[in-house]
Amino acid sequence: MHELRFITKEEPELYRCTAHSRQRVSLAARHDEYGPAFDISKIVGSMSAQFPIKKADILLEKDTALTDEDKSLFAYFGVNAKILPPFRILNPQNIVIGDYTAIREGCHINAFADLSFLINYIDVRYRGDFDAADYVYESRIEIGRENQIGRFAFMSCTSSIVLENNVLISERVYIGDNNHSFSHPDVPIMQQPNGRGRPIAIGAGSWIGAGAAVLPGTRVGRNCVIGANSVCRGGEYPSHSVIGPESAKILYRRFEKND
Repeated sequence: MHELRFITKEEPELYRCTAHSRQRVSLAARHDEYGPAFDISKIVGSMSAQFPIKKADILLEKDTALTDEDKSLFAYFGVNAKILPPFRILNPQNIVIGDYTAIREGCHINAFADLSFLINYIDVRYRGDFDAADYVYESRIEIGRENQIGRFAFMSCTSSIVLENNVLISERVYIGDNNHSFSHPDVPIMQQPNGRGRPIAIGAGSWIGAGAAVLPGTRVGRNCVIGANSVCRGGEYPSHSVIGPESAKILYRRFEKND
């Protein structure tokens, strides 16, 4: 399969900080405006309590348009590319958006980096059963040129997701290279670490229908069609494949009357 390579700019040192250091700058400006009665530390601490994921990750969650500053957070944000609000993007520094790509409203794009804060929620009796390293990931999402991605797209990445050029994605499509782990019988699944991802690649010119799910380890060749509500559970699909779920069938008839 053709492998797509992106040329990306260096990640500025500033963006290795958490997003909440940016908030501190803006709050500092408010301190100058309102005087010493304005307690920055209390507000920043309160924000961290509300959004613990922000302590080690950059969370870009907005219902307004991306600013130039927002775009600069990405590993690369392409010429005339757009992401329409509302959106939720986790760790844009690990995400490439190709030139002329358009992502419609309601996307959740998650390049997980550090979920170790979840350990704090685990019952103290079981915390020793987990290693903080299992909650830390090296993820990368690369979306090529001239992709069209429909509303409510959801991407979950702990390893690698690559969409090559000219990929068309319909609404409500899920693409995830990982899954929740659920090996511990007594700890809620949401507190257990996400698994190590198996890379996903979607070849150039392919089309993914509404409601499809592309799961870990799936590699799709170029100019493929993935039908609506299909579930791709990993493996190789050669170029020009048409992939689909079983057709709907009658389960039973409520009445036997012929009318």
